[in-house]
Amino acid sequence: MDFDTGRRRFLELAGTGTALSLAGCSALQDDAAPQTTAETATAAGSEGGTRRVTVALQADQQALQRRQQEISSELRAGNLTRSEAQQQYQATQQELLSNAVTSFTDRVESTASLSVVDSVDQFGVFLVEGSATAVLDTLSFGSVNALLAAETFQQARQQAQRQQQQAQAQTEQSNTTTTTTTNATATDSTATETNATDSTASN
Repeated sequence: MDFDTGRRRFLELAGTGTALSLAGCSALQDDAAPQTTAETATAAGSEGGTRRVTVALQADQQALQRRQQEISSELRAGNLTRSEAQQQYQATQQELLSNAVTSFTDRVESTASLSVVDSVDQFGVFLVEGSATAVLDTLSFGSVNALLAAETFQQARQQAQRQQQQAQAQTEQSNTTTTTTTNATATDSTATETNATDSTASN
């Protein structure tokens, strides 16, 4: 399973983020609104005033589109095979998403009321915690694609683990096939040498 397939699978499982972005954000906005009573002011300053959400990032779409056009031109010109073109496109996706991860991390570190609890960098997925206002403000970050329920972060973690296990299994299978082929070649070579020796002895 390649990078893009694993990430898309997670987003399918998690949904598009619309539920939290629409319904959930209204609740966050209520939490972020000024409090006027002593009781609510106290609550806002407690741990109950923080929220945890899953943030899904996306690669720079304009840069990705430009690179896609370049790769398509190279493919049409015959300078790349379809497999090479796909590999280059996926490498670009990973690079741009990695840039988005770095940018988002730096932005969070500079925000006092927001912190990263955990992350699945390869998918560009973060579990963040902060005030309702700070959580909502992440929607203004250029790289943020969706806000999802905190529980969906575990889905990203599990999907990443499955992808890693599948990649490892494919590598082991490839190594086994290579070893088998090498052994078979060595056996054939030995058999040929043995037959040649027998033939010489007979003569």
